[in-house]
Amino acid sequence: MASLQARSPLRSAHPLFFVNKFLSFAAFALLLGIGWIALSYLKSDVIDRWRSAPPQSTTVSKAATVPVNDVNSPEVKQLAAPVRLVYSCASDGEFYHGSTHLPGRCERTALSEEAAIQRGLKRCKVCFPD
Repeated sequence: MASLQARSPLRSAHPLFFVNKFLSFAAFALLLGIGWIALSYLKSDVIDRWRSAPPQSTTVSKAATVPVNDVNSPEVKQLAAPVRLVYSCASDGEFYHGSTHLPGRCERTALSEEAAIQRGLKRCKVCFPD
């Protein structure tokens, strides 16, 4: 006749069952550690390359340069003074401003100071004191 006593799974477990579980856990931990080390190495390698790379704006390829024979040719545009970027607001058709003086919800347009003067706009006395 069968026994009505319930046996716990730990009582009837084979001793190799625990060895198998331990080896599986150890292999998982080992693979996790190897993956962590590999990921750290790749991450530091990419960051080191990024830090040591020269900025993109300073590198010029030889194919991008075009030899110009005449300095006064239309390909060469020399600026006497640096271009200052100013802003005009759609609601203010009289003055041009700096970037910090315009109202927050103003529909603004960026243009050069030369272009603003050509449009008939005057300097804002708050933004550009003389």
